[in-house]
Amino acid sequence: MSLPSFFPNDDIFHIYTHIYYLCSPLLSSPTMESNRNHRALLVFLLLLTFFVVGTSPVSAAGRTLSLLLEVKKSFTEDPFQVLGNWTASNPNYCDWTGLTCQFFSVVTGLNLSSSSLSGSISPSIARLTGLTVLDLSSNHLTGSIPPQLSNLSATLTHLLLYSNHLSGMIPDDLGLLSSLRVLRIGDNKGITGEIPVSLTALVNLTVLGLASCNLYGGIPREIGGMEALTTIALQQNSLVGPIPKEIGHCSKLVVLSLLGNGISGELPKEIGNLMSLRTLNLANNSITGYIPTELGGLTELVYLNLMANKFSGDIPLSLANIRGLRMLDLSRNELTGGVPLVFGQLNQLIFLVLANNLLSGNIPGEICFNATALVHLFLSTNQFTGRIPADLAKCSSLMQLDLSNNSLSGEIPMELGRIVGLTDLLLNNNSIVGSIPVEFSNLSELRTLTLYHNHLTGELPREFGKLGNLEILYLYENNFHGDIPEEIGNCSNLQKIDFFGNQFTGTIPVTLGQLSNLNFLHLRQNSLNGKIPSTLGKCRKLEILDLADNLLVEEIPTSFTFLKSLQQFMLYNNSLSGNIPDGMITCRNLTRVNLSKNKLSGSILPLCGLTKKLLSFDVANNLFDSNIPSELGRSPLLERIRLGSNRFRGEIPHSFGSLIELSVLDLSKNALVGEIPEELASCRKLTHIDLDHNQLEGTVPRWIGDLQTLGEIKLSSNKFSGHIPSELFNSSSLLVMSLDDNLFDSTLPSEMGGLRSINRLSLSHNRLSGAIPSSIGKLRNLYELDLSQNFFFGNIPSELSRLRQLQSKLDLSSNNFTGEIPTSLRSLSMLEKLNLSHNSLVGSIPPQIGAMTSLILLDVSHNLLEGNLVDKLSRFPPESFVGNLNLCGNPLKSCRRNETNSHRRHTVLKIATIAGISASATLSIILLAVALIMILRRRNSWRRRHEVNCAQFSNSSKSELRHLNIKIPNKREFKYDIIMKATNNLNEDFVIGSGGFGMVYKAELPTGETVAVKKMNRKKDCNDPLTDKCFIREAKTLGRIRHRHLVKMLGCCSDVRVSLIVYEYMENGSLWDWLHKPAVVVGGKRKKHLSWEGRLKIATGLARGVEYLHHDCEPRIIHRDIKSSNLLLDGDMEAHLGDFGLAKIIVSGGANSNGNTTLDTTGFTESTTCFAGSYGYIAPEIAYLTKATEKSDVYAMGIVLMEVVTGLIPTDRTFGDEGMDMVKWVQSNINLLAPECDKLLDPSLNPIAADEESSMFEVLDIALQCTRTNPADRLTSRKAADLLTKVSVNVYGRGGGKKE
Repeated sequence: MSLPSFFPNDDIFHIYTHIYYLCSPLLSSPTMESNRNHRALLVFLLLLTFFVVGTSPVSAAGRTLSLLLEVKKSFTEDPFQVLGNWTASNPNYCDWTGLTCQFFSVVTGLNLSSSSLSGSISPSIARLTGLTVLDLSSNHLTGSIPPQLSNLSATLTHLLLYSNHLSGMIPDDLGLLSSLRVLRIGDNKGITGEIPVSLTALVNLTVLGLASCNLYGGIPREIGGMEALTTIALQQNSLVGPIPKEIGHCSKLVVLSLLGNGISGELPKEIGNLMSLRTLNLANNSITGYIPTELGGLTELVYLNLMANKFSGDIPLSLANIRGLRMLDLSRNELTGGVPLVFGQLNQLIFLVLANNLLSGNIPGEICFNATALVHLFLSTNQFTGRIPADLAKCSSLMQLDLSNNSLSGEIPMELGRIVGLTDLLLNNNSIVGSIPVEFSNLSELRTLTLYHNHLTGELPREFGKLGNLEILYLYENNFHGDIPEEIGNCSNLQKIDFFGNQFTGTIPVTLGQLSNLNFLHLRQNSLNGKIPSTLGKCRKLEILDLADNLLVEEIPTSFTFLKSLQQFMLYNNSLSGNIPDGMITCRNLTRVNLSKNKLSGSILPLCGLTKKLLSFDVANNLFDSNIPSELGRSPLLERIRLGSNRFRGEIPHSFGSLIELSVLDLSKNALVGEIPEELASCRKLTHIDLDHNQLEGTVPRWIGDLQTLGEIKLSSNKFSGHIPSELFNSSSLLVMSLDDNLFDSTLPSEMGGLRSINRLSLSHNRLSGAIPSSIGKLRNLYELDLSQNFFFGNIPSELSRLRQLQSKLDLSSNNFTGEIPTSLRSLSMLEKLNLSHNSLVGSIPPQIGAMTSLILLDVSHNLLEGNLVDKLSRFPPESFVGNLNLCGNPLKSCRRNETNSHRRHTVLKIATIAGISASATLSIILLAVALIMILRRRNSWRRRHEVNCAQFSNSSKSELRHLNIKIPNKREFKYDIIMKATNNLNEDFVIGSGGFGMVYKAELPTGETVAVKKMNRKKDCNDPLTDKCFIREAKTLGRIRHRHLVKMLGCCSDVRVSLIVYEYMENGSLWDWLHKPAVVVGGKRKKHLSWEGRLKIATGLARGVEYLHHDCEPRIIHRDIKSSNLLLDGDMEAHLGDFGLAKIIVSGGANSNGNTTLDTTGFTESTTCFAGSYGYIAPEIAYLTKATEKSDVYAMGIVLMEVVTGLIPTDRTFGDEGMDMVKWVQSNINLLAPECDKLLDPSLNPIAADEESSMFEVLDIALQCTRTNPADRLTSRKAADLLTKVSVNVYGRGGGKKE
């Protein structure tokens, strides 16, 4: 029978479905009789429907089959054939994978989760009108969410689409799914837009999961009407704005997770109404204000994470009321105050993380009184002071204890050795003293121990050999001494050892070869001696081996052949000899090699023969005498090659042309021959080319001038000839050009004005000729100019006066210049050396030359000059003027008044000429003798002037200790007994810091005066303080200097055991404390934030102090250990540079080949294997120069300036390990556009005014000028001080430091 249908065919199945759901409650009747009646009613309704619509359930099932096959088509990839049984030949679709059916084959569930399906979501799913659960999660579906799903409003309860690749906005129509209880569409990075307000109409929803999408906008206030919610998961989006207080109406909420957004504003106290809440995660947002005390009422809370926000104020005591709390993370905020003692009541607490805040005071041991479940305690990077409480040992379940980056002092309590379950102990970056407790050997589960950057002393306990589970042992930058115990080889799981910067002596233990898991061994900068143990070759997993800066001798072990995993191989600054083992050619993973400053010989082929991963290769200052292997050109990522100061022979390998990343090529001081390979033209990133002192010949290739990044070209002392290519003078980025001592025979082109950035130009000892082009005046950044020993002629160009940055020297000697000396040279107000000798200059010496106060050396000898020398020229020796027969006046012969006409001058000239010829030998001998006598007298006089007047003493027969009061002019006498009493015999409780050569103590004298007392470390075999070099040096240095920005020495005293220097007390500690421990308690007062104005004032003061040492002190002084921890601050936050234990005196007028003033080491002889300075502040040239210069000080000062701006320590992990240091990091970021370049600015200074931000980048630019690679290219301390003062005046209207 076929009757007209009252319903559209598409709705037929809807009717069956609705009847089924209407009657399903009836089928659950408790009595059999009623159940039978209900079944009969259901059958009647279905038959009636069939009669009315003329369609059977069988035909409806057929339409469902077709519908499902249509859905299948939307899945384009099915790698596991999950839909393999979805076929028309298998019409019983209720048996298909992922489908669930109910009465009359109604599809109620579609679950294809985790099936690796690709494709899209078919809108046809919305026609499965009986669907209650749709789960397509964890697939690879793309496209948008079909808005047609809203058609399932009467039935759909679970919609799970998370972990796919869906995109687009969340359809507003989903808000029509009135039956929906669970909505999870998170982990779809392409889902964007705002959270639809329509979703808040889903009043039955219990789970709202929209995490890990790309949602933006705010959280709708209407969410407070969704009172059935138990879970809100909105983490990892880009939501902004405040948390709506209406969320407090969601009283059934159990989980609230909003981490990883941009939520701001204060945390609403209404959160305290969520009494069922167990998890609250608001980490990684920008929430401000106090932590509401109302959180303490959430007694069901188990997990509370507020890390990485901007919460301030104290930690609420009410949090201790949450007795069931197991995880509390408040790290990376701006919380102040101390750790609440009541936290000790949280006996179920497992994680307590308070790191990276501004918490201060002592660490309370009480937190462990009842916290028996505490496993992880993180208090690092705060401002805690005082001792480490021994009561922490009562947290017997502790596995991780991190107290690093604080200002803790005192010794490590031995009680920590009782926490036998401890796996990680981090105490680094504090001021802890004493030795490592032997009890640590009980920590059998210990895996990580970091104690670096403290003041720990003593020997490493041999009992450490019991720590069989230890994996990481970092003890660097302490004062440990003695041998490295052999027992360390028993720590069989050790992977990383770092003992850098200690005082370990003896040999490297052979037992290290037992550490089969070792991948990192760093023993640099100790005093280890003897041979490198061959057993290290057994450490087959070793990736980084750094034994540099020690006293190691003999050969590199042949067993290193087996170090196949080796990546970094650092043995520089030792006394190793012999050949590199041939077998090391199999070390194919090498990336960085530095064997410089040894006595190695033979070939370098074993280190470069097979590897193709090299990034840097440095074997400078050795005795290698083979050809340079062409295999070195096989590493396409190689950036730096340094082979200088060896005996390499042969030609430069053509294979180097394959090194497209090469930036530094140093082959200087070898015996290389041939020409510069044309293939090097492919190395477009070259910044430094140094081929000095070889036997290279031919012409200079034109392509060198086309290198856009070239900053340094050194070709001096070779046999290059022909023209200097004009292209080379167009290198706008070139800083240094040294072509001296060759055979160039061209003229200087007018294009030389293209060298806009040039700092140092040396063309001396060639065959260059012609006039100097006027375009030389465009070289405005020139610091040093040497054109001597050529055939230039004509007048000295007046354009030289435009070179206002000329400072090191201007040398035009030994040419054919004529005419007069230009008076305009007076404009070179910074020039220190002017040499115009051996030319044909005429006329008088302009008085303006004598007025150039910066001049240290003047040589106009052997010209045709005449006239009377003005008084201001008398400060120069006679040798500066000899060979000019018509010159007279002091320091030459007096001028005769009556010989004024030209005839008499001519007569005198002839007589003088004859007399000079006849008596030249006699005069030469006399002048030489006089000069020698004057030099010896000056030296003896200088020594006498600067000797320390120290009281002598002799050994008593009774071995009685006699106290010395060392007397220095204008300094006070201090009694040794009074100092010892004021410091309780130099007790560690009085320690306020440490310098390069001793500890510093605070002493309150009976007069009420507070002073700082430095105890100088004495060598074990030295019982005479008067023979202690460092003590005498610092006493001498400080005894003669006086400047407002240098630490004032008050006096000194000593006995046989201890040498003491007394300074004025600096109540505000050091700059290092303020930058890296900004709220340390000093003088009973808590430090405040160090503003940019304060920092700029300190930086300028430092520069003024260094300027005084370098330019105004007589004799001049090089400090050699400038760093932020040596820059002390008085009560007015004025900077005072201290710790002169490494300082040395500059010989007046002495200069090396780089134009840098050298050191007078008379009376201060030291081993040439030692070098001055602190790690991170040491100038790069210290690695290959044997003498420090004032430019080394300037480099260290530049590092401090960067430290002031960035707030980072010079060895910060931010810079990474791939050859990056602070200087390169600043260089690589300073030219980026905002906001990328903002990473250079210390975020603690925010908010920063626009003019302040600009000045910060100006200071960074000054710092970069101070840290240029070539010492000659760096600013002088005077110039740096002037520039900093200018910055300060521009931004604050006054200078930051005073010049005195």
